[in-house]
Amino acid sequence: MGFSLSSIIGGSIGSAFKDIASVFKVDPTVALEKKTELDKIQLELEGKLQDAVSNEITQSAEIIKAEAGSQSWLPRNVRPLLLLVWGLLITFNFFLPLVAQLFHYVIQPLVLDPWVYKLTAIGFTGYVTARTWEKVTSTDN
Repeated sequence: MGFSLSSIIGGSIGSAFKDIASVFKVDPTVALEKKTELDKIQLELEGKLQDAVSNEITQSAEIIKAEAGSQSWLPRNVRPLLLLVWGLLITFNFFLPLVAQLFHYVIQPLVLDPWVYKLTAIGFTGYVTARTWEKVTSTDN
């Protein structure tokens, strides 16, 4: 008495399952057409995303140019002033406790996350690079 799957399921049930499974099988040409359509849609979406990012960058650059070309001193100098204040705060956070120790005061510096230092370095590097480029190209003296 051997074990037989057809004896458990039955011949008619097995053939019925085979027929049902064949109904859901997709024709390879149809599957290829659908895949091609999905690839086209994905490429269109990636293109739209790239256009949106470049548009946002362009608009940001135009805002910065408008601020830099303003007749008022505040819009032209607000970015450098904020960067200066930010750098001074970080510097005083480090040096003020050292100076206070000379006068026998104990002041603990604030514990700052590493991203604060990285952000400051990126800001100063970008600003110095932009000013250097402006001076080299003689667009702003």
